Amino acid sequence: MATDTDQTIAAPRVLLTGASSQIGVFAIPRLVEAGFHVLAISRSGKPASFPDFGPVDWLTEREAVQASISYQYLLSAGPMQVARRYLAGNGQLDAAVVFSSSSVESKQDSANPEEREQIQGMLALESELMQSARSRGVRLVILRPTLIYGCGLDTNISRLAGSLRRFGFIPINTNASGLRQPVHADDLAAVAIKAMLSETQLPPVLPLAGGETLSYAEMAARIFKAYDRPARLLRLPEKLFVTLVNTVKLFRPGSGINGEMVRRQRVDLVFDDHQARELLGYKPRAFKPGVNDFALPQLPDDWQAG
Repeated sequence: MATDTDQTIAAPRVLLTGASSQIGVFAIPRLVEAGFHVLAISRSGKPASFPDFGPVDWLTEREAVQASISYQYLLSAGPMQVARRYLAGNGQLDAAVVFSSSSVESKQDSANPEEREQIQGMLALESELMQSARSRGVRLVILRPTLIYGCGLDTNISRLAGSLRRFGFIPINTNASGLRQPVHADDLAAVAIKAMLSETQLPPVLPLAGGETLSYAEMAARIFKAYDRPARLLRLPEKLFVTLVNTVKLFRPGSGINGEMVRRQRVDLVFDDHQARELLGYKPRAFKPGVNDFALPQLPDDWQAG
């Protein structure tokens, strides 16, 4: 008669990098529910806010490098340079799914040199990962999601929600008509696991959008609905808004904002994800966020896969 220990040992092992990231938050309970033994890699180990999920071993990056661990699957929800290390360092790996970003397409021609440099680095990492996977016979899929939200860890939509909570309004470009496709991190976690287990030949790169396409202004207005407040959008002329943002960046260089972010509010950032929908049954939710989508879950029941 098999014991719980026997079942744990027999369970397929998946290495999850970026385990405490916004995608990792939702991937862990889904992986456990799917029968995986999860090796969760995080820079500082298990966050105090995380409940015990069952067969999950938390490791810091240093511990993971020092330990001799084997795994059949790799799911990267963190930096791609970390994924590169674990893809190359395990001879038993069957399949890997690595998250990149749709920004590698939308920001290639950015007027901001820091952004261009970052994007070139990401494209180079994608290429290295694909080459490494081919040489090792590993099935690899790189996922490029659009604007991610879902638990308050993103630096885009949650930043808008933070402005609402702090000031009661959200500043936007006067011409914030650019189209967006915000995607929930839980939908990304779900499709990543499907891609990891798929026996269908998948494209090496899959764009992933949300379930709805709407203007930047409408996206910002929907955040007010989450807090049951009337929309208060402070529409600023682009030139003035860019000047204000660049001034803030001057005094707060680590703020993560720049003038290009303002200019892009009038630009359509729309991506075709029909392949993921057809090959993986990807059905992301529409953008109708609630308050819980802007904060980490607090109770164990909140962490169950949706």
